[in-house]
Amino acid sequence: MKKINFNSRSLFALPYLIYMFIFVVVPLFMLLGYAFFGNGNFSFDEVSAFFTDSSQWATIGRSLRIALTAALACILIGFPLAYIIAKIRSKTAQYMVLMALVAPMWINGLLRTIALKDLATLIHFGTGETLLTLGLIIDYLPFMLMPIYLVITGIPKSYLEVSADLGASPLITFVKVVLPLSMSGIISGFLMVFTPAVSTYYMSEYLGDQSTFMIGEQLNTMFTKDNKSGAAVIALVLLALVGLSVFIANRLSRIGNNKKEGGLA
Repeated sequence: MKKINFNSRSLFALPYLIYMFIFVVVPLFMLLGYAFFGNGNFSFDEVSAFFTDSSQWATIGRSLRIALTAALACILIGFPLAYIIAKIRSKTAQYMVLMALVAPMWINGLLRTIALKDLATLIHFGTGETLLTLGLIIDYLPFMLMPIYLVITGIPKSYLEVSADLGASPLITFVKVVLPLSMSGIISGFLMVFTPAVSTYYMSEYLGDQSTFMIGEQLNTMFTKDNKSGAAVIALVLLALVGLSVFIANRLSRIGNNKKEGGLA
């Protein structure tokens, strides 16, 4: 019988495993129990009721559309911004600019949302999908900015120098070198924005209206009505959406890495 090595470094992972079991595995089984054994017996009634309800599909589609729009907008804003910051010669200036952009994240998210709503009311902007999408972009832009910035600053300068020595213009260098090597940061940022955006609750409640009813709000409605089985099904659907987005992102990341390794070989 193999003796347990109490000096093994693997034991440092034990607290994390215990934490994961208590706060991830156990709640997941509780969700499965509520979803399939809500009435005491195994049943697909709640699951079938969810997927046969056209309004639920409309809510899922709306949530995906708004979250995807916000994530893509964050890429379009965050990538050029991260690239400009990374090109600042002074590291101190870089950190100061990053601090100015990230510092608002230290404020509670709900307070930021209420402040944005008050500002929109003051300028008569109104609520709706435009304001909700804008709020998501403002709130989650730093989550897109930081991964891209870290990846860009990690690109060896020798790659850029070789590209220039081979006669490539700055634009070609950007498209052929900087952009492909930044894909891991873009994908990480996309997941960090899309995942909370698709399941947002308080932002859609404060900044949206009936036309922006999202799946996170539906989950809250189920809990308010004490429909734990219905809420568990929605939570599992959200979990599946997040898992699918992570799977697709990982596949794209692997394809990008294979291309990058083939190009550098």
